[in-house]
Amino acid sequence: MFEDLIVYTPMYVCLFWALVLLFTKRENNRAKFFLGVFMFAASVLYFSHAVFFERNIDFYKIIDPIYIFATLSVYPLYYWYIKLLTVENGYNWSNLKLLLPSLLFSLISFTLYRFMSDEEQTGYIYGFLLGRSQMLPGTLVVQLQKWTYIACRAVFAVQVVYILIHGRRLVRKYHTQIADFYSNLDSKSLLWVNFILYSFVLASFMSLTLNFLGRSIFFESRFLLLIPSMIFSIFLFLTGFSGYVQNYTVADLHRDEKSTTPVLLKKITAGNLEKKLIALFTEKKIYKKSELKITDVSQLLGTNRTYVSELINDKFSCSFVEFVNKYRLDEAKLILTENPEASIQEVAEQAGFGSTGTFIRVFKNQEGITPGKYRDNRIMSAGGSHGIGYGIDAVQQTVQ
Repeated sequence: MFEDLIVYTPMYVCLFWALVLLFTKRENNRAKFFLGVFMFAASVLYFSHAVFFERNIDFYKIIDPIYIFATLSVYPLYYWYIKLLTVENGYNWSNLKLLLPSLLFSLISFTLYRFMSDEEQTGYIYGFLLGRSQMLPGTLVVQLQKWTYIACRAVFAVQVVYILIHGRRLVRKYHTQIADFYSNLDSKSLLWVNFILYSFVLASFMSLTLNFLGRSIFFESRFLLLIPSMIFSIFLFLTGFSGYVQNYTVADLHRDEKSTTPVLLKKITAGNLEKKLIALFTEKKIYKKSELKITDVSQLLGTNRTYVSELINDKFSCSFVEFVNKYRLDEAKLILTENPEASIQEVAEQAGFGSTGTFIRVFKNQEGITPGKYRDNRIMSAGGSHGIGYGIDAVQQTVQ
C-alpha cells in the first residue's frame, strides 16, 4: 500500500490541479487554464510511470507510445504556459510546433509496436526497458524501437536545456516590462514568476539526471523511488498552487498600457523634462500613491510614456520602480526619524509602499538593515548625543 502511494502520488497531484485549473472560473486568464492542460499531460506521464513501476507489462505494451508522447510534451507545454504568463496575450497556435517531436516519436513507437510480435514486445520491455539485455531480441524492429527510445531521451534533454534558457529570457523580459511600468509590483505576482523560474531549474536538473540514470534502477529499491517521487510531488503541488492563486499576466499589463487616457502632448526638452520629473517627486510627492504607474507620470508631464521611461533608464540608470522607491525610502527614513512612535505598517503606507513586506524587503536591500533596526539605531544615536551633551553641560556648570 505504501509503495503504491509512492508510485502514484505525483499523478494524483497533477490530476488534482488539472481538474481544479481546467474547471474553475478563469476570468479570462488563459495562462491559468493552460497550466491545467500542462498538469493533465503530466498526470498522464506519471500514470505511465506508475504502470511501469507496477510491472504491468501487458498494459505497458499499450501505454509506452503514450508515455513517449507525454514525456516529450510536458516541457513544451510548460514553456507555452510561461509564454502566456510573460509575452503572449492569447493562444498562439504556432506554438503547436513545439509538440511535433512528441507526436512524431509516439507515432513511430506505436507503429513499431504494431510490427512486433508478442514475444518481441515482451523481450523489448524486459531486455531493454528493464535492463535485462540477455532477453533483448536482435530483430530489426526491436532494435529500431530501442533506438527510437534512445533518440526520445536525447530530444528530451535538448528540450530541457532549450526551454530552460529561453524560459529564463522570457521571465527576465517580463520583469523588465512590469518594473518599467508599475511602482508597486506586489499585485503583479512577481514572486510566483520567480518561483516558476527557480522550480523550473530544479525540475530541469532532476529530469536530466533521471533521464541519464534511467528508470530501471528504481526497481532495486522502492525507497530510492521515494526521493524523486516526493520531490516532484512537492514541486508540482507548489507549481499548481502558485498558478491557481495568480491573477495577473502580461495580458493585464497590455490592457493597463492601452487604458491610458490620451493627453495633449507638449514639446518639452530633455533638460526641462528632467526638471519637471524631479519637481513632481520632490514637491508634489506623487510617489506616495502606492499604485503609481509610469503613464500617470507621463500624463502629469504632458509627454509620451516612452520619453519618461528612457529618461529614467538612461539618466538615472534604473527602472521606474527603482526610481520611485528611492523617493519612498527617503520619505520612510524621514518618518522613522521624526516619528519614532509610528508602526512599520504606518511608515510603509505613508511612504507609498504597497505592502509592509515590500517596504521591509526594499529597505533592507538598500540600507542593509531592517526599518526597525534603522529606527533603533537612530534613537540610540540621538540618545547618545544627548547623554554626551548633558555630561558636558554638567561639567561646565560644576566648573563655574
